[in-house]
Amino acid sequence: MIKGKCKFIPNIFTFSNMLFGLLSILLLIQSEHINKAIFVPILIFLGGAADLLDGFLARKLNAVAELGKQLDSFADIITFGVAPISLINYLSVCPYPIGIVLASLVYISAGAYRLARYNLSEFTGHYCGLPIPVAGVSLAAYSMVYPMWADFENPLLSTTVTVSFILLLSVLMISKKSIKRIV
Repeated sequence: MIKGKCKFIPNIFTFSNMLFGLLSILLLIQSEHINKAIFVPILIFLGGAADLLDGFLARKLNAVAELGKQLDSFADIITFGVAPISLINYLSVCPYPIGIVLASLVYISAGAYRLARYNLSEFTGHYCGLPIPVAGVSLAAYSMVYPMWADFENPLLSTTVTVSFILLLSVLMISKKSIKRIV
């Protein structure tokens, strides 16, 4: 009986995921905070934790619903699409950022396509392509190590590696590779 009364709980975590993504974007564009390159990835990681919990709780509480699936995709495109790409663009040392910008557009498009494809399919315990939360968290983690290895004397090398990583994640998201859900 309690399970029926708790069907809204997964959506609380979905909205938390979305809010973490929005906060990370707002921190990047509105704040002069000196440590935003550290706080933004943490907010994306927190969004990832909320994303894991919303799906887990939806299944445990038998609260899986089409509305929740759609809300989750909207949250995911913000937190794991726009937020990490905004962070990468913020950190980019390239004096001519056209490569980063184009790779960013490809990444967002691939993420949106992957989410739409997921929403139109029946989940069988395997994902088709890399889930966007995994891609977004990977970009957030990359952003944390980027300043440690980036070649500020040779920004072309740093840009090439960054663009290659973004495009690799994009291709993996739209691939047909079957990936088993672990949580």
